[in-house]
Amino acid sequence: MLRRYKKLLLTILAMAAALVLLWLLRGLWLPLVSEDPQQYLSLRFGSGGALADRNGRIMRVYSDNHGDLSVYTSLASHSTELIDAVLIAEDRNFYSHPGFDLPAIIRAGWQNLVNRRVVSGASTVSQQLMRVIRPAPRNLASKVTELLMALQLEYSTSKNQILEFYLNAVSMFGNVRGIYLASHLLFGKSPAMLNLAESAALAAAIQAPGRFDPFTARGNAQLRKRRDWILSQMLKYGKCNASQYKNAVKTSIPNYRRKLPFHAPHFCDLAVALFGRPVGMLPTTIDIDLQDFLYNTARSHMPRLMKSGATQLAAMIVDVRTLEILAMTGSAEFGPLTGGYNNACIARRSGGSVLKPFLYALALESGYYPSYVLPDTMQTFKTPQGEYVPYNADRRSYGPVSIRTALGNSLNTSAIKMINQLGVRPFFSLLIDLELLLPRPGAADFFGLGLAIGNPEIRMLDLIRAYAVLCNGGSLHSLRFFPGQAQESRQILSPQSSYLIFDILSDPTARLFTFGNPSFFKSKRPVAIKTGTSTEYRDCWLMAVNSEFIIAIWVGNFNGAPTRGLSGATACGPIYKNLIDFLEDYRNNGQIKPPKGIRKVKVCSTSGQATSEFCPQSGYDLFSDLSRDPEPCSFHSGSSDQHELPADYASWIKDRRRHLDHDPFKLSGNISVGDPYQLFGLETVQTQPVVSSGPLILKSSPPGTVYGGIKIVSPHDGDRYVMAAGHENYALLRALPTGPVPEVIWLINGQEFIRTAPPYEAYWPLSPGVHRISAISDGDAAGEVEIFVER
Repeated sequence: MLRRYKKLLLTILAMAAALVLLWLLRGLWLPLVSEDPQQYLSLRFGSGGALADRNGRIMRVYSDNHGDLSVYTSLASHSTELIDAVLIAEDRNFYSHPGFDLPAIIRAGWQNLVNRRVVSGASTVSQQLMRVIRPAPRNLASKVTELLMALQLEYSTSKNQILEFYLNAVSMFGNVRGIYLASHLLFGKSPAMLNLAESAALAAAIQAPGRFDPFTARGNAQLRKRRDWILSQMLKYGKCNASQYKNAVKTSIPNYRRKLPFHAPHFCDLAVALFGRPVGMLPTTIDIDLQDFLYNTARSHMPRLMKSGATQLAAMIVDVRTLEILAMTGSAEFGPLTGGYNNACIARRSGGSVLKPFLYALALESGYYPSYVLPDTMQTFKTPQGEYVPYNADRRSYGPVSIRTALGNSLNTSAIKMINQLGVRPFFSLLIDLELLLPRPGAADFFGLGLAIGNPEIRMLDLIRAYAVLCNGGSLHSLRFFPGQAQESRQILSPQSSYLIFDILSDPTARLFTFGNPSFFKSKRPVAIKTGTSTEYRDCWLMAVNSEFIIAIWVGNFNGAPTRGLSGATACGPIYKNLIDFLEDYRNNGQIKPPKGIRKVKVCSTSGQATSEFCPQSGYDLFSDLSRDPEPCSFHSGSSDQHELPADYASWIKDRRRHLDHDPFKLSGNISVGDPYQLFGLETVQTQPVVSSGPLILKSSPPGTVYGGIKIVSPHDGDRYVMAAGHENYALLRALPTGPVPEVIWLINGQEFIRTAPPYEAYWPLSPGVHRISAISDGDAAGEVEIFVER
């Protein structure tokens, strides 16, 4: 008998030893008899996620490959009360069992046997996780598989990691998976912010989210009943005190579904289009507080804008140093009305005058300086597309203006003359380098001089990068959508030229001619501001940049319809004012400092050149090491109180004389526009009797040859005209002497047609045939062109 018991004992010990050995060697045999849980985990958590703002707040949720809404978050993102409630409800011995809970299995089996139905379960968190990631029919074979996979998972993975997987994988309400989104859906907050009652309610829903649906009356009542049971268990096991328990059970559970967060939709769509859908929680550069302020501010101005025919707007705020996008709204409202799903921040629109700063930056790179004077006067330009006469927005001419004044007041005429001096192709190349335009063959010739005043279509996204160059030492950087995103950069302009353009655009006195000093341009610190308005008021722009931010605003219509007289200043200025006031309180870390190589030089206030003893007024302006030294003032050569201007200003002075009794401007020398014959005795003019009638025979010369400095600028040699039937047909005659002359005599086919004083212009009625047009002064200075006229 004793031998028999001894043999049985040895058998039991051998079996126990074998089981212990099997347990110790489970890492070797479990993979042979069980599927790998990791492959299912990677499939479940390998897609789906959300874009968050820079502070971790959800902006937009994206479904996973299964069509479920889920955002994978760390265990630390869940409150302690929530974790305690889940383990009390689902697996009280989670941290002590190896993947299955044998006492719980025995208990549940006995209860189910006694009641002859399933009244209790014994699945651990690990087993439930396997059931979620590997759905299978509920039978004995699947139970065994889940058990083996749970053992393998427990062997290879930490308890906290398993719990993290579980909290992210459990089915909740509808197609929502995971506690994180369920918390937002039911309570409008993240799991880290849940109180005791809210934590218990979410833990209660895990068992049967369909039956415990809080959004139905019956489901809400059953959910509350199970929640209260969980709270009682938490009190029993010391996870809360009596006072906390009493307050929690009195709390109702919301019976309405909250909307999931939906912020910065245009930004989110663009980020996904460029970089793909997020997996897990992906922080972006957006600041939701700033985003909401931008959106609400923009929306508040829509009633005002709609009265003037504008139905859409777009705006962005970008960190000028890092080029992180802080806020973006691509339309007045993200929706179907007036194309609200479109994103105007990436649409190509006519830029108007917002390209002018880069034209003058090119001038500064070429040796010009801010006080350099341009003639803001009427001039006709001959282009491949026909005659081109640029006008300023107010249809006025301002005479001698410095680059500072021309850019600050956004004068079109000066800009056209600037690009005419610099050349269209160099400016086009700069715009390509700034990545504002694409390098298309023939594009420079297509845009021509109009490139200076914004003929091309550009994108706000690209424009922001270009304006950031002004505050980043001339370096062009790529935009950032995510913190720490790799960034490309290239040096485009010198730090000196970039700073000088910033200084001009931030100078309130530089824009007084056309803008005055409106309240919406005022700020606490220097801000470089540039507005732009396209043809027929279709596109209204405002760009602003300081040491912290870039603000970009566009107003218009997606269908290209013109507004009713809105300009960049009137449409965007009030919006800008609201934004800059907020931003200056939001962050204020100093000002843009001038780089090395910037110096102050005393210049004549009128000519912008080096001062002389005769200059009545002078001041200081900035020069860079790239600037050539200014020449001595050519406007003031004596004690006269008048400013002497070259012949380029003749038409402008003539127009002024119509309204002024005394004009401080006059043509250089002693010539008077009112009495052009005063200078017949000038040494530069060779005089001889003028034939008053009959043909005048000029020296034989090739067409277009210039003698004595007179050049025919209209028409051009070889021009061909086609007369329009039923209309009066004229050709503009315009001559340009290098020095002032009292008059220019126009000859058509050798016969005198007319004599013109400055500005030496006339209109000649066209007639069919080949015509030789000549211009002479009182002497032998002459020019000649040949044109062809057809019916």
